[in-house]
Amino acid sequence: MYKLLIILSLIPAISFSQKKKDRDTSAVIMQPNRIEFEKNRDGSEFFVVEGGLDGILVAEETLEPAKGGGYQWKLHMIDTALQIKWSQTLVIPADGSILGYEYFDGKFYLLFSKNRYRSEDLIVYQLSAKSTDHIAYEITTVFPIEITHFESVGETILLAGYANFRPVVITYNINDRIPRVVPGFYDNKNDILDLVVDEESKLFSVIMSEKMRNKKYTVRVRTFTDKGDIIQDNLVNPGERKSLLDAASTTFAGGLQYLAGTHSRKSLQYSQGFYLSKFINGQQQFNKYFAFADLNNFFGHMKPKREQRIKNRIEKKRARGKVKKFNYRLLVHEILERDGEYIMIAEAYYPRYNYSTTGNSFSPYGGPGYTPGFSRGNPYFLGYKYTHAVVLGFDPNCNILWDQTFKIDDIQTYSLEENVVVSASGDRVILMYVEENEIRSKVVEKNEVVEGRTFNPVKLSYETDELKTKDPNVEGLKKWYGETLFAYGEQNIKNESGVGGKTTRKVFYINKIQYNLNRQPN
Repeated sequence: MYKLLIILSLIPAISFSQKKKDRDTSAVIMQPNRIEFEKNRDGSEFFVVEGGLDGILVAEETLEPAKGGGYQWKLHMIDTALQIKWSQTLVIPADGSILGYEYFDGKFYLLFSKNRYRSEDLIVYQLSAKSTDHIAYEITTVFPIEITHFESVGETILLAGYANFRPVVITYNINDRIPRVVPGFYDNKNDILDLVVDEESKLFSVIMSEKMRNKKYTVRVRTFTDKGDIIQDNLVNPGERKSLLDAASTTFAGGLQYLAGTHSRKSLQYSQGFYLSKFINGQQQFNKYFAFADLNNFFGHMKPKREQRIKNRIEKKRARGKVKKFNYRLLVHEILERDGEYIMIAEAYYPRYNYSTTGNSFSPYGGPGYTPGFSRGNPYFLGYKYTHAVVLGFDPNCNILWDQTFKIDDIQTYSLEENVVVSASGDRVILMYVEENEIRSKVVEKNEVVEGRTFNPVKLSYETDELKTKDPNVEGLKKWYGETLFAYGEQNIKNESGVGGKTTRKVFYINKIQYNLNRQPN
């Protein structure tokens, strides 16, 4: 038996000691607080659920057996000052695993499977932000379901995924405790792209990719009440020659809804530009297309000479009345709303593979590692490599007002994940992500760069702390509330002075991150 040791390190003047080249740090980013949870076992895993001003729920899968069977999960509710409000232990079935987590209106929700062999048997734990009170809801979907999306709205739990490779959406009201299948989704021509909840109106929208008769693809958005009653069904008409690959949606407000995503003419893997659509009371007002070559700063993440060469090619094509085409894989984020302006975010990525032969490495380009006489072996997937983020602003008539890019270095993931967090304050926008124990950021104001790429070390608890490893297995950045975010991850730390009671410690940390875009930037 072991206990989770919690080290509260809420020191305003936190310092960081790490040997790196001197690089610019941001003047607008602050790290006022930090909390550490010591990891006593390598197999333990932490999950964090942000709950706005109600705080953050920290859940640790301990792998510690519980009396009577199952495993213990340690839960801690921390407030906005990173102080622990309460702690408790949940016992999860031995064959259970976490599938998702969510926060809505003062309540946190943890979704678990009960049995690895029966995906239709689920448990949802509802936890209060104010006390250790919790309720367990056992849900049976009758048929096996592979869950891809989990949300909550009002008194309804939302589940979306696939049954027999077909999309399905289920609502579960916590009062009558009856799961209901939302009609209109069980069709093999469709795929679920996203499930979006509007907390104020208590409505939810399901964004779908739908195959048309001409074998092209479009996007459909269905909006429902929290009881599962449909109130609007928006189908984008992309025209005869376009396929819409994905979509992000604004919330449904007074019959007005915007969609933004990427489009292509042939490939479903690569996009050739962005599209913007506007709907009023279910009627499509227009659908506008923009090639990557139409943007001012799309290639701004490249070195200046390469960027200029590409822009020269674009201008040569344009002089002949043509548009230069570029193909990119993009992961589209949510749409932000700001004083009558809308902000779209996407991250460019590509899959990486290792091609091997019998005992030899193989390069498909004939470079280093190529061995003549050996045939190409099966590819081994290494992960998704991210290159840059794209952010653009558009007006209510879907005209692009400005665009910016933000270079992404060093990030590679096995599943597609949103890495860059974008926040707006006044006319300025800050882009941030965490990698290799650094908060990397950029501040822009429309087409102008206010503060270029900066690198703020994730601050540690004591001046004499040093990191033992450069690149942790777990780290990330999430929005929290207002102009506040939090960074989190695992760190191996040494302190030769023994400050804090140990010379070495392995921790899961949370750092409070705040920004002030009115400050004079570096």
